Amino acid sequence: MEMDLQDQANDHDDEINISDCFNPDGTMKLALYCQYMEQQERLDDEEDNRLMETMMDDENEQDNSDSATRATTSTTTTTRTRVRSCKSLKPYYFDSNGRKVELKPRQTIWYLMYVVSPTLDSAKWHKKFRRRFRMPYSEWLELLEQCQQDHRFKRWMSKDAVGLQSSPLELMILGALRYLGRGLTFDDLEEYTAINEETHRQFLHAFIDFGAKVLYPLHVKMPTTKEEFHPHQREFAVGGMPGAGFSSDGTNVVMWRCSHNLKQANMGFKQSNPARTYNLTCNHRRLILHTTEGHPSRWNDKTLAHFDQFLNQLHEGRILQDVGFGLFSWEGEIGKSRLEHTRYKGAWGLVDNGYHRWSCTQAPGKHDLLRSEQRLSEWMESFRKDAECCFGILKGRWRVLKTGIRLDGPVAADKIWLTCCALHNWLLRTDGLDEWHSSMGENDVQEMRRFAPLALQRLTDEELRVFGGREHERQSTNEEQRRRAIQRQRDTTAQDDENMDASDGSNDNLQGPQRYALDGSVLVNSLAYDDFRNRLVEHFDIMFRKNRVRWPTQRATTNNNH
Repeated sequence: MEMDLQDQANDHDDEINISDCFNPDGTMKLALYCQYMEQQERLDDEEDNRLMETMMDDENEQDNSDSATRATTSTTTTTRTRVRSCKSLKPYYFDSNGRKVELKPRQTIWYLMYVVSPTLDSAKWHKKFRRRFRMPYSEWLELLEQCQQDHRFKRWMSKDAVGLQSSPLELMILGALRYLGRGLTFDDLEEYTAINEETHRQFLHAFIDFGAKVLYPLHVKMPTTKEEFHPHQREFAVGGMPGAGFSSDGTNVVMWRCSHNLKQANMGFKQSNPARTYNLTCNHRRLILHTTEGHPSRWNDKTLAHFDQFLNQLHEGRILQDVGFGLFSWEGEIGKSRLEHTRYKGAWGLVDNGYHRWSCTQAPGKHDLLRSEQRLSEWMESFRKDAECCFGILKGRWRVLKTGIRLDGPVAADKIWLTCCALHNWLLRTDGLDEWHSSMGENDVQEMRRFAPLALQRLTDEELRVFGGREHERQSTNEEQRRRAIQRQRDTTAQDDENMDASDGSNDNLQGPQRYALDGSVLVNSLAYDDFRNRLVEHFDIMFRKNRVRWPTQRATTNNNH
C-alpha cells in the first residue's frame, strides 16, 4: 500500500508531455497516452476547484460585511425601514488570468462597436445600425449633439461627487432608441450596456420629455396658411379632390401600468386593457401634420374632434381660410351643357363615418344610390387609408406603441407617443419620402392593376369601364341628378331667406346662410355637409368623364405642379 502511494506521488511529480506519447517512428504509446489524458483531467479539476474557492471566499466576505451592516442597522434603527438601494448587481467577467473583473460600460460591445470604432466604410454595418436603432448613424450623431446641448442631460455629461465618470450619454441614447424601437425592458438594456436599469429608466423619462417638448415642435408642424398647406394638396388635386390635403383618424395604444382610479376611464370598447387614444392627421405621403395628446380610450371620434386643435380650428374658420380651389358643375343638363367653375375658400380632408358631419371633414358614403356617388365614395375610401398606413408604419417602426407602454401613468405614455411621431417625421424627411424625392412614388402599370385599391382598379380595368358604357350610365342618372340639382338650388335659396340672421351653421348638417370671401369665393365652412358633398360628387363626375382622374404618383404630381 505504501509502495502504491509512493508511485502515485512520483507520477504527480513527473509531468508527461504529448511528445512523450509517440515513438520515433510515429507510432503511439497507448499506455503513456492514457496517463497523459488522466493528468490533463486532474489539472483541469484542480483549476476549477481553485476558482470555486476564490469565488466562495469573495461571497463569504460579502455576506459577512452585509451581516455586520444589518446587525448595526437593526440595533440603531429598529423602528425605521431600510432604504431601498438603487445600486444593482454589477456585472463581472473573468480575464485571461482567471481573475474576476468588473465590466465597465465603456468595455461593452455596444460602446466598442457604435462609439469607439464604428465601421463607417461598410454599407452592411450602416444597414444593421439602422435596423437595430431605427435611425441612420448620421442622424444619430445629430441627435447626440442636440442632447449634449440640452440641460436635461447634464447629469450624464459630468462626474459624481467622488470623481467617477457618469454613464456614457452615447449608450444612454442607444438604449432609449432600442427601448422605443423594439419594446425592450430596462433589464435588457442593463445586460447590453452594463448600466443600471434604474439609470436607464430615469434617462428615458428625460429623453421622452425632450422628444415631446423639443423634437415634436421641430419636426411636426401644423399648417395654418395656404403656403404651408399647399404642398399637402398635390396628391389630392391629382386624384380629383381639389382643396383636400389630409386624412384624419384615431388609434389606441395600450397602457399597462395604469392606476386603478384611471382604469375605468381608459377602458375602451375595442380592447380589454387600459389604453390611450390619439387623433392623428397626416397627408398622402404619411407625413404627420398634427396629433392630439392622449385621451381616455373610451372617447369616440366625435369627442376627439372637439379636442383636436387642427380639426376644431379648421371647422370654426380660424385657420386655412385663405386656401383657394375650384369645383366644376353643370349649368344646365348634365353631360350636354357647358361647365361652370366656382371658386371656394377653405380646406377640407378625409375621415371615416365616426366623425362629425362637418363640411371640412368628408367621409365615404354608406348609402349611395347613384354610380357617381359610389365612385367618389370608393375613391375617398382608398385615399382615407393614409392615416391607417401611417399608424402601421409608426407601430412597426416604434414597437413600444404596438406591445404597450410599461411606464407609470398617462403623462409618460403621451410623451412617448409625441416622441415617436417626431422621430417618424424626421426619418421620413431623411429618406426623402416627404416630397417623393425617390422612386417609391412610381408604380408599374401591371403592378397597379394587381395591387391597387378597388376604386383605382375600377378606373383602369377595361372590362369594368366598357361594361354598360358611359352613355348607358349617363342616361340612367341624368334625370335623377337633374332633379337633385334643382331641388338643391331651391333648398339653398329658401334656407338663405329664412336664416339671413342665423349662425354660421356649425352644427353637423344644418344648412346656414352661404357666406362669401372678399374675392367672391364661397366659404367651405359655411356650407352644410350634404351640400358640399353633392358639389364634390358633381365635380368628381365631370373630371372622371374627362379622364382627368389619376392616382397620385411622383410623375403625375410633378406634372400637375407644372
